[in-house]
Amino acid sequence: MEKIHIFTDSAADIPQAHVEARGIEILPIMITHEGRTFREYYDITPEEYWKLLGESSEIPMTTQVTPAQFLDCYRRAFDRGCTHVLGVLINGGGSGTYQSACMARSMFYEEYGESMRIELIDSETYTYIYGHIVVLAAELRDAGDSFDAILSVVESRLRRVECYLGVYSLKHLKKSGRISGGAAFVGEALGLKPISHVYAGEVQVCDKVRGEKALVSGIIKKVSARVVQPEKQTAILLYGEVPSERIDELEKRLFTELGFMGVQRCPIGVSVITNTGPQALAVAFYGQPRS
Repeated sequence: MEKIHIFTDSAADIPQAHVEARGIEILPIMITHEGRTFREYYDITPEEYWKLLGESSEIPMTTQVTPAQFLDCYRRAFDRGCTHVLGVLINGGGSGTYQSACMARSMFYEEYGESMRIELIDSETYTYIYGHIVVLAAELRDAGDSFDAILSVVESRLRRVECYLGVYSLKHLKKSGRISGGAAFVGEALGLKPISHVYAGEVQVCDKVRGEKALVSGIIKKVSARVVQPEKQTAILLYGEVPSERIDELEKRLFTELGFMGVQRCPIGVSVITNTGPQALAVAFYGQPRS
């Protein structure tokens, strides 16, 4: 009989209630700021991090999950009698976390043999865009689905999920060096707000709208062009330190204009906010599968 353990890294931004209800193990990314070190998820909330980032002139440093942390995870699962382990992890193109997990798996097999099957998946994305799929995997496990069936669902979902992310302020992008001071100055003067497509391991600016009020409309327009059967899915509304009326407007329009079956809100954590700044708003959804 299969005994399945499911884990992910803290960048998945899974709400604590889901983690505890479904027995998902969270391996923390470390954050270092002004000589202090925090474990994402365990020591600092997204809201606390937004405040820290907004008040500091220093960009915090993040450290990927280490092979030793992953090896300990595998050993704990083995000691509990697990036969299968599934890990879904932050985009390998933007973090070495997935590579660390693979390295630790090789170390585990050298030590214990292959009596416990360990499957590792590079989500090729960020935040609750993949976190909600980890929760689904745990729900399927608890419902009695087989490991291979769960693996198939996770891989299928990851091939179809995508996201549009808008940023209200260029201040942090300038501070982090992701855009030049000149570009930030011109962008702020013109009131430009970039929208990026998070898809297939890439984050690419795909549009710029003028003015704060236009950002929600810009995101709606982008999602509308790519979403498939919104009436059968729940949109993931990801938000940072954004006025509640903007979040409410986006949620309402996801229902009324695009016809989503449901909308789930989730705060954006460290890994994305460190790069975009706290004033970010995004929608994740399912589109056409990519090969």
